[in-house]
Amino acid sequence: MKFRFLTLAALFLCLNTFAQKVSQNANYQFFVDLTKVQNDKLEVSLITPKILKDEVVYNMPKIVPGTYANYDFGRYISDFKAFDVAGKSLSIDKLDKNSYKIKGAKKLNKITYLVDDTWDSPEIAGEYVFEPAGTDIEENKLFAINSHGFFGYFSDLKRQTYEVTFTKPAGFYGASSLTVAKSDAKNDTFIVPNYNDLVDAPIMYSIPDTTTLKVGGADILISVYSPNKKATSAEIAQNVKTLLEAQKEYLGGTLPIKKYAFVIVLSDNLKNGSYGALEHSYSSFYYLPESSSEELSQTIKDVCSHEFFHIVTPLSIHSVEIGEFDFNNPKMSKHLWMYEGMTEYAAGHMQMKYNLIDLPKYMDMIKSKIGNMNGRYKDDIPFTVMSADVLDKYKDQYPNVYEKGALIGLCLDIKLRQLSGGKYGTQNLMQDLSKYYGKEKSFNDNELFDKITEVTKFPEIRQFFAKYVEGKEPLPIEETLRSVGIDYLKSRKKKEKTLGYSVYNLGINPESKGVFIIDEDGIDEFGKKLGFKAGDELVSLNGKKIDLTTFRTERSEYMTNAKDGDEVNYVVLRKEGDKKAEVKLSGKLFTPEVEEKNILSPVENPSEEQLRLQQAWLVPAIN
Repeated sequence: MKFRFLTLAALFLCLNTFAQKVSQNANYQFFVDLTKVQNDKLEVSLITPKILKDEVVYNMPKIVPGTYANYDFGRYISDFKAFDVAGKSLSIDKLDKNSYKIKGAKKLNKITYLVDDTWDSPEIAGEYVFEPAGTDIEENKLFAINSHGFFGYFSDLKRQTYEVTFTKPAGFYGASSLTVAKSDAKNDTFIVPNYNDLVDAPIMYSIPDTTTLKVGGADILISVYSPNKKATSAEIAQNVKTLLEAQKEYLGGTLPIKKYAFVIVLSDNLKNGSYGALEHSYSSFYYLPESSSEELSQTIKDVCSHEFFHIVTPLSIHSVEIGEFDFNNPKMSKHLWMYEGMTEYAAGHMQMKYNLIDLPKYMDMIKSKIGNMNGRYKDDIPFTVMSADVLDKYKDQYPNVYEKGALIGLCLDIKLRQLSGGKYGTQNLMQDLSKYYGKEKSFNDNELFDKITEVTKFPEIRQFFAKYVEGKEPLPIEETLRSVGIDYLKSRKKKEKTLGYSVYNLGINPESKGVFIIDEDGIDEFGKKLGFKAGDELVSLNGKKIDLTTFRTERSEYMTNAKDGDEVNYVVLRKEGDKKAEVKLSGKLFTPEVEEKNILSPVENPSEEQLRLQQAWLVPAIN
């Protein structure tokens, strides 16, 4: 208010002096006003660090850690401008989708540009950005801020301190693992040591719904945005707390962090039908279908369990490629079997070991991964080769990290327990590697397998990696499971009640959130009798609506209660020419003969050795 009494000359002099002081600063100073949305865009302004060269390049990331896809976040930037201390425009050349060269950079003081969000910009061509890695701008509702979508860096200046100030709508809260350096009713300022740390901590601004837990010596924040209030942070926190208590035990009794944030968006508008999460060192960002806490329960357990375990890898165990991540010319590590595969394995194994699920449920998890590995992906590509070329040549093979990658973890765990008499497994291995490396120490890609062999003191483990991870040999699933008292059968014929189609042959319509039959292979004998066709989108079953949010519940009720001879009535949406029309399908339920694949069952008369090894694998040790 006091500036109101200054003369214009004095005001100019004051502002000019301030700008000169700022320009001497080595820090980045960003400002974003969330109260000023312009056509679904926000302006970002930057008071730049002092530039000592005549030309400098400002970059938005091409790729960010954990995504394994070239997203080109510079696509969402427009109206890029650069100014000197007097407010005079500097010359700019746009080099590519993500980079701007600024001339006369020694005079550079300020940059401004507009940012469009990735969740709602269908007019911008290019790779679809997975929502947990993207951004959302919904005026007075929600701001999903993955910093790599808003803020960039000057080449060779990623290690400078970043100071980011948000002007926020009244009553809004910025949920993040970051600690606010300065805050008042209107503004929050975050200060982080470098660009990597900024990108590593997403922020969600909305009317707050938060719950904080204390687990294993760590403060755990659960922040939820549910547009229709179908679930609350308190409800989800109860689910997550049970999970975290088990994970604490799995990690040795304490958590290797002091603060962690689960940032959760429950969406009522899944545009591309996908959902999931993206991990960070001290937080994870979730994009899930809006449902009740009860309906989300197992999804929350599975997804949160996986993402939280990333506090082990890559936080504490990572290669140079991740520790010194290049956002615009990335080189991929060949160890996705560990970053994603071991994490996915631990997420399921922990639930079984600490009684969150039972053995039949865990065998179903393993069965699903075997089926997906064998049915959807190539098994003749060494996993290390796939990992190194995952951005280009083997892009379509990436999801196998959650299938074969997890099964590599399973086979490695059981092999270690065989060699150690049950005393040492992957839990111990990851703890030992974390102690040797840690957050600040990266390993060289080519050294990891030898280091694991050295740590475990089992030469046979080096051969395991040579055969099944570096090599092309199929994983020894059958003999591995047999050693812990579980029989594995590749296929058999059996009579089984069905919905008329395989649940593994369903897709999701991103516009309607409807569930549809992908192709004819998924339609069984009963489905053919009903008249299903490839592409049919399910509307209702016996008068009850079916879509992404209700499918699991309605399927469960049907499979529990339906009997042979019952009338089964479907309504499907079927494309006929250029139009879609509802079609009624009816028939008497009968149990067809189907081919069941990848059958897992407990060995009928297990040996003492099988029981001993199974207990070492699945039962917590008594200290």
